[in-house]
Amino acid sequence: MSLVIGRRRAVQFAMSGAALIAMAQPGLAQQKGRLAAPADDQISPTDPLATAADITVVGTRASLRSAIARKKQADTVVDSIVADDIASFPDKNVGEALARITGVQLQRDFGEGSKVSIRGVEPDLNRIEINGVSQQSAGGERSGDFRELAVELVKSIDVYKGYTVDLTEGGIGGTVRVETRRPLELLKPIFSIKGEAQRLNLAQKWRPRVNLTAGRADLLDGRLGVLLNVTHSQVDTRGDSIANTDWRRYFDLDRSSEKTVADPDYAAYSTYESCAGTTGGSAAKATAARLACETQFFDWAPNSARYRVLDRFDARTSFDGQLQYRVADNFTIWTQAQLNWRNQRMRDTNYTVNLSSGTGRTLDLTRYNLDAPLATNAAGGASRPRPTVGTVTTENHVLTSVLTALNGVNAATDGATANYRGANGIVGVQRRDFRYDEESRYLQTGFEWDLDRLHLIGLASTSRASRIDETNLVGITTGVPGITIDRRNPDGLPILQFPAAFDPADISSYADATRRGANGQLLNQTGPVLQYRPGQNDASEDQLKLDATYAVNWGPLKAIAFGGQFRNQDLVSYGAGGARLLRAAVTAVPSAGIAASPAIYQYNNNISYTTVIGPVPAGGAAANTYYLTAAQYQQFLAANSGVTGGAPLFTGISGAEGAPQRLAIPLFDYANLSRYYDLSGFNQDRVRFADGLPQIPDYVINERIVAGYLKADIDTRLFGMPLTGNVGVRYTATRDRSVSSNTRRENRVRPGTGVGTIPAVIETATVAVQQITLQNRYHDWLPAANAALEVRPDLFIRLGYAKNLARPKPSDLSPAINCVIDTADTIAGEDTCSAGNPYLKPYRADQYELNAAWYPNRDTAISIGYYYKDIQSFVLPAATVSGVDLFRDGTLYTVRQPLNGFGAKLDGIEASAQTVLGFLPAPFDGVRAQRQHHL
Repeated sequence: MSLVIGRRRAVQFAMSGAALIAMAQPGLAQQKGRLAAPADDQISPTDPLATAADITVVGTRASLRSAIARKKQADTVVDSIVADDIASFPDKNVGEALARITGVQLQRDFGEGSKVSIRGVEPDLNRIEINGVSQQSAGGERSGDFRELAVELVKSIDVYKGYTVDLTEGGIGGTVRVETRRPLELLKPIFSIKGEAQRLNLAQKWRPRVNLTAGRADLLDGRLGVLLNVTHSQVDTRGDSIANTDWRRYFDLDRSSEKTVADPDYAAYSTYESCAGTTGGSAAKATAARLACETQFFDWAPNSARYRVLDRFDARTSFDGQLQYRVADNFTIWTQAQLNWRNQRMRDTNYTVNLSSGTGRTLDLTRYNLDAPLATNAAGGASRPRPTVGTVTTENHVLTSVLTALNGVNAATDGATANYRGANGIVGVQRRDFRYDEESRYLQTGFEWDLDRLHLIGLASTSRASRIDETNLVGITTGVPGITIDRRNPDGLPILQFPAAFDPADISSYADATRRGANGQLLNQTGPVLQYRPGQNDASEDQLKLDATYAVNWGPLKAIAFGGQFRNQDLVSYGAGGARLLRAAVTAVPSAGIAASPAIYQYNNNISYTTVIGPVPAGGAAANTYYLTAAQYQQFLAANSGVTGGAPLFTGISGAEGAPQRLAIPLFDYANLSRYYDLSGFNQDRVRFADGLPQIPDYVINERIVAGYLKADIDTRLFGMPLTGNVGVRYTATRDRSVSSNTRRENRVRPGTGVGTIPAVIETATVAVQQITLQNRYHDWLPAANAALEVRPDLFIRLGYAKNLARPKPSDLSPAINCVIDTADTIAGEDTCSAGNPYLKPYRADQYELNAAWYPNRDTAISIGYYYKDIQSFVLPAATVSGVDLFRDGTLYTVRQPLNGFGAKLDGIEASAQTVLGFLPAPFDGVRAQRQHHL
């Protein structure tokens, strides 16, 4: 496969200070150094690594020094990134910044950083905080998306690879803490508008990004600060790909006597033709044996050649408003509201020339031009036909080109039902439109109270993220004879060459009812298919948190920290619905006077329509099927179609020369489609409630977590060397409540049979599908100890040990139970079920750190470290286990579900070095050099 993602070019403008004199009050000029002078009460209360030095950061070099200082002063293994000023974070995306940290692997979506793995641990098992509040996932998962965060107010990002007990548990790989600026950090009022535009070379469109930042800290005699940030951006992305998909071996393409894959059971057969010597006890067995022999000579070929164009429009708006008030010199309160809106529209076009059947997995032999098969052998064993010489080329037993079927074929085997193959329906075009509307909201208020030796920080927050998504699909197929798929280029890309009478960029070619095969017979036309798929997801958390530090001077013990936390979290996912059984099916038993009736389920929001080009059958229309005349189909395509736009297809892909530059595509135009189809159900109205009842969710996971900790901070000397560290323990108690569906199927005697003279009939029937709620509780003690020994000035050796945990994915916790209950007592053993596992234990880990870091000057840090993680109770994919008390009622079942395994071991070595090339002449004396390795 080959893929190209469009590049961007950007221009930007900025207006601030004097440039906006007509819009701003006197004294609101923007300038470097607008952050407040050092003062303890102006340090962000939710940032545990903040120092006065962070507040006076000015310039890129100073920001690097601040990041190094945070790493040096941290009480465990931490890496940091610090912004040099407001609205000047070095990246447009938090994830992109994190990619520069050793041991952090960035996951990208459309070329943008979205999530991170830390030290090889997947995103769901890491923890992300924004100003002390858990980041929420609009997809109802545990890992959020960094793209929702505007970076203009980001002050610092700290990646905690070690663990201290005052950190909220949940990051086995690590914890990422994002801190934004606080109003009282401002030295002078600020009013700034910055704008830029970027152009994607494939989409050939300009898109804007605009930011407004305003704030001041001089209200009410300098006790009240206000800070406002609004960011809006629009992004276009497009990816073109060209691929050979699903390679298989089904034909002898090269007619070579060399075997492609030898089978020792048929080693005596040296040619394709010699396989006629196989035998069997029946014609079927003889045919199977001959096919197994011939398979040795089958060559590799793709099941389809596929072109794909995936483009996206992404509009994002973020609002961040903060108030901070110094009630007294030792008491400060604040409140913050951060709101994010994101609207994505994605359009996915898949253009395929199929060498396979409708399932895409089994080769359709009629898509090739075939010679007559070799003669049936004496035992009745038939031979598989081979493609006609001259219609395929190969190299090293791999297909390099093929001329597809020249004629249509009716491959029906029953003589009645049409099954059009060959050149019929060989070209498929699917246009799938995705809509994702996301919102996230982070509200918090808190206080910081300094009572001489006792320092208190309180935080109350509520956060929520939600996503409404839906997918519309319209797909068409058409018959085209004699398409050439040519892979004879350096990358083996499938170049499609169509006959002169067919224009892939002209939609009318796809509805041509007069197209014929080489034999003069008309090719069959099938109508479009339509689909609608909705979904809704939520994640929310309410939090209360109190942290206290009491300064002491008891020998090496310098401070005692303690605190408590309460969190109530919901993770929610709704799909199509329709799981609830309202009335069970009844099978007819005429001899007992029982009439058949179908099962009735709650409304299912997934809708699929098929279309037949032809008249309605005499027996009436089939369910969810529409009928169009050839003329109506032509009108349909003319009204609901377009052509790929922007730059020509596959621009920038080497080897794609000769491929079509434009393709005609069907469009999902609601107004026009409504003329032909009933689209009244293409909406979100019944995703959560239908037929007078709530829909059963895919899952609703409610977690209530209570935690508390006690930590001692140590500062002493060991053999004359400064030693700092901490030791403590965290207690956490978790209650999970999981909601999903419970399906009961019975292996039973069919009602009405087994009575009197009516013989018993055993059947398996669904008798109930209802909502179920299951609950689980667990608690953990999480000790941690960290030590930093300064073996010589600015050379530190760090040691760390901690227990930590991460809670399972919500999809694994979902009950989603489906059981077969053997009421007929005809199946040996326990009744069987498939299910999720709401009783899963969390991932629990013992983790160890050893790190050496040298800071020869303020601009330089050199670090090497080893880590080891022993992850117990690792969650494994579904496995079958007997003796499971699934409903906690004493009844045992054999269940296939996710399980806690014995664990996994992770270890690695991290090395990094960074410095500033201060010896270079200005303005290059602030250039940063960095190198990192992770093994």
